[in-house]
Amino acid sequence: NSNKLEEANSTAKHLITSENNNEDAWLVLLVYAKLNNDLKTFNNFETLKNKKDFTIIDYVFYKNGQLKKSNEEVAKRLYNLVQEIDLSSLNYPINIDYSLFYLNLSLSLKPNFNEVLFFQAQIYQELKHYFKAEEIYNKIQPQHILYIEAQKNIIINKKNAKKFDEAKKKLIQLINVYPNNISLIVLLADIYRVNKQYEKAIQYYSLLIKKQNINYDKLWRIYYLRGISYERSNKWRKAENDFLQALEIEPQQPQVLNYLAYGWIEKDFHLEKSLNMLEMAVKKYPKNHYILDSLAWAHYKKNNFFKAAEIMEKVIEIAPGEAISLDHLGDIYFSLGRKREASFMWAQALDLAESEDNISEAVKMKLDKYNAG
Repeated sequence: NSNKLEEANSTAKHLITSENNNEDAWLVLLVYAKLNNDLKTFNNFETLKNKKDFTIIDYVFYKNGQLKKSNEEVAKRLYNLVQEIDLSSLNYPINIDYSLFYLNLSLSLKPNFNEVLFFQAQIYQELKHYFKAEEIYNKIQPQHILYIEAQKNIIINKKNAKKFDEAKKKLIQLINVYPNNISLIVLLADIYRVNKQYEKAIQYYSLLIKKQNINYDKLWRIYYLRGISYERSNKWRKAENDFLQALEIEPQQPQVLNYLAYGWIEKDFHLEKSLNMLEMAVKKYPKNHYILDSLAWAHYKKNNFFKAAEIMEKVIEIAPGEAISLDHLGDIYFSLGRKREASFMWAQALDLAESEDNISEAVKMKLDKYNAG
């Protein structure tokens, strides 16, 4: 996995002297032999093969008992071994090590195998090894169908690493080359939004809405994200209109239902309607702590304090470090007369609050008032 095939081959030779049926060692030996047109190693293996089962090697190197001639065909079979793996649930170290093992062997046989390079880079991306991922993504050839996705992933990784200026610069260069690629403009708008440059984000989301060639079924997301940008810019009416537009396209979309309902609840608008919307969203995502928080808060606003506490306690079980939810639970407990527990929740919320939560000052005032009392 360090791309040192010659050393791996030497180690594999030592290994099979004491464990001659080790399939991993034979895989390395046979790939090395294939690269060097070494039929002797294959003959040695086939003598052993008649006595033992080597399922993976049979799949990779043989067809109907005959050795495959093409290096490319063998490389594809090695790639097939890892294609079905769910990257989001990689079990380190076994799945990751074996995935990279097969992918590196595949690349030994076909160094410009773009699909393998993309998959390999995705693994490093999941592990948050962004520099390594970028190095591999950049090996994908510009004429290949995966090139733009690879470049987008580099940009997303830079964004996730808080390197917004680098991400924006690279993305604008890419848009200049591919001006008709809608996904690149969406990504640029998203980067501005995540970097709290909401006016710029709104400008690009608006540009996308005006375009005729954007898929209608994806349009709800553009309205939703522009709505978030308007809401963060304190332009609630425009945000509300965008959320309603998104729901016209995708009536039961849980994220939109949650965002719009919570916005109404905070302003004491449409409480009953908001409650119904949130119950619909919870049915779709019963363990989403953001949606459950909103539902609990709706019950709180309707003075259903016991129900609110029951739901918000579930939220804290799912996301114990969520400062806004801890603050909400403190308010609910206070309304139930459980004032000491309320102060404990507020204190936790104050400790965990980030600047973007925008609750620290209000929570401190509640604690000061409680302590003064």
